[in-house]
Amino acid sequence: MIRLRWLAAASLSLLLLAGCSAPAVPPEQAAGCVPGAGDAPTTGVPFSYATNVEIAGGDGYRVLTVRQPYPGGALQSVVLLGCEQDAPVLPAELTDAPVLRTPVAGIFAYSTTQLPMITELDVLDRLTGVGSLDLISDPAVRAHVESGAAVEFGRNFAIDAERVVAEDPPVLLTGGEDDPALPALAAAGIPAVGWADYLETGPLGQAEWIKVMGALTGRDAEAAAAFDGIEQRYTELAARVRGTEPTSIVAGQPYQGSWPVAAGDSTAGILFRDAGASWSGERAQSTGRLPQTLESVLAEDGDARIWLADGPWRTTADIAATDPRLTSIAAAGPDGQVWTRDRFLGPTGGNQIYERGVLHPDEILADLVAILHPELLPGHEFVYYRQVPTG
Repeated sequence: MIRLRWLAAASLSLLLLAGCSAPAVPPEQAAGCVPGAGDAPTTGVPFSYATNVEIAGGDGYRVLTVRQPYPGGALQSVVLLGCEQDAPVLPAELTDAPVLRTPVAGIFAYSTTQLPMITELDVLDRLTGVGSLDLISDPAVRAHVESGAAVEFGRNFAIDAERVVAEDPPVLLTGGEDDPALPALAAAGIPAVGWADYLETGPLGQAEWIKVMGALTGRDAEAAAAFDGIEQRYTELAARVRGTEPTSIVAGQPYQGSWPVAAGDSTAGILFRDAGASWSGERAQSTGRLPQTLESVLAEDGDARIWLADGPWRTTADIAATDPRLTSIAAAGPDGQVWTRDRFLGPTGGNQIYERGVLHPDEILADLVAILHPELLPGHEFVYYRQVPTG
């Protein structure tokens, strides 16, 4: 998955004094939140699937904690205060935590996975920065950026620290990795939230990060309702599939001399299993991908008549051009089906499955069920998957 990269640290200019009140918020900083919104919630937010994030209630504030803001990164806490609330007395363990006034009036979003959460909560007008327009597929978001309402600050996977500091956004949402630009941005007093949704195991855990966006934007109730709908649709469809005969598949495709196959406990593996698929990696109790050889995949999965690949292949003739040995897979033959995850691409190549799909695993699951068990979803309109035509 293409991921946009961000920062994952705290603002040095907002350090709190241990055991005493946080400093008063200067007028220029108070302008970073939405005035007149009233007191922000101070109760915790329940998470049913996400385990890498927590929002706990406090005495007049909330604490957003990301346990691992990037692989190997230290736990990060951010204090969330209402736009017009008085600064509270904070415990010693929050001495170095940045304070973020909510609801935020502007968001710099580096990962494409954050964008559908912004549009779902109807706060697109608060999107003031994106990593790279080229990776965005949503027409409404693209139009918003092209209108000048949001700037680009991370083209070519590199943070433009000078641009970010000059724009001085109320909050930065990272892409889940450490970044060399972090010290400069932290020194400039720009709060950052380590956005590591992709470190969750399971599609619903990733989608549940919409509740984090809800807490930042003052849309808690709307975020909870949106996720409840996603969860209900996903679990109901998975229940319909349960008990059906699994359909054998080929998963993935060769890449740089290896064939990464989704393990059974990975997010992709959970989606495959819930859709009623059977493949060689399903028995592996791992949350990642298993590097296999082409020969081993051909031996174990080569007889499957459905291939869930990554693409991009315009026709099945492109499969032979990739590697002639791939044509021996039954799914690539006249009685098979090859599907890729590139049904909807933006004008500059952004793939909707890496954007809307992370928030809507219910839609991905529906596509997969329609491929593997079409009798369960007759007339299904595909959102992410495309059948590769014979060529």
